[in-house]
Amino acid sequence: MSLPNIPNITPIITLDREEALTMLLASIALEEMGLAHIINAEGEKIQYVLNTKINKSVSIKDIQEVNQGVEKVIRSTTKLQMILQEKLENVISLIHKRPEFPDSPCSPPEKPKGKPDCILTGSGEGCVTNKSDLFYRGIASVESGVCSDCYDKEVTQSLKYSLCKKEKGHAVLAILLAIPESIEICCPKRPQPCSDMEGTDTLIMKGQGVMAIKEGRKRLAQCTVYFTLRFWRDDCTAKFKMIIGSPHTKFNHNSGIVSVESGNLREKIRPQKEY
Repeated sequence: MSLPNIPNITPIITLDREEALTMLLASIALEEMGLAHIINAEGEKIQYVLNTKINKSVSIKDIQEVNQGVEKVIRSTTKLQMILQEKLENVISLIHKRPEFPDSPCSPPEKPKGKPDCILTGSGEGCVTNKSDLFYRGIASVESGVCSDCYDKEVTQSLKYSLCKKEKGHAVLAILLAIPESIEICCPKRPQPCSDMEGTDTLIMKGQGVMAIKEGRKRLAQCTVYFTLRFWRDDCTAKFKMIIGSPHTKFNHNSGIVSVESGNLREKIRPQKEY
């Protein structure tokens, strides 16, 4: 299992503020990818021990020792996940709160940015249903949250989208971290109960992010992408559809309609009048 690598950076390279923040987001994505590799390896370890066709003489003691080892690894990865979450929140605050510079007489006034009418919170996962996609029958996971204590008390949406598909002998993994400042959210009308039509979205999220893909032993690849996430809920279940576009076709992705099989992913509607 190879380690993720940051692209070529030497002391003589020059990065502006936006590029530096983008690289920080990329580093978080790569660390998340590394954690996914570790968790996947621990799962394969358990499957190997419990496979009676391979290990016919495995004992209860052997299983307990493996289970204890996996438990320690999961605890360590959970602690690192908390650190990465804090790192991500710090980067989000830096992206959202820009340094103040004197106004240029040639630059147009910045368009005021208000609070969205709805937000997406929680997490959820389901199966990719698009047969033409690389991750068909794989697991798609959405994690979304908000930071209400950020710049000017505006709601800042965060989004992490991950994909995992196990194939013969290896796994294909991908992760997308959205750039919070680029996220735009709109809330169309509510859907009819138990409808699968894509026109019944209750929330549409668009934006830009950094995406990384790891296929087996191949070198990890990353790219800046654009995405559109559609989310809706009927009386039966919550559903979403993610479309990712990039000049590099390798990063293009269309999940198809994904039914949320586990998690608490949901939309929250902000009251139109706030007193």
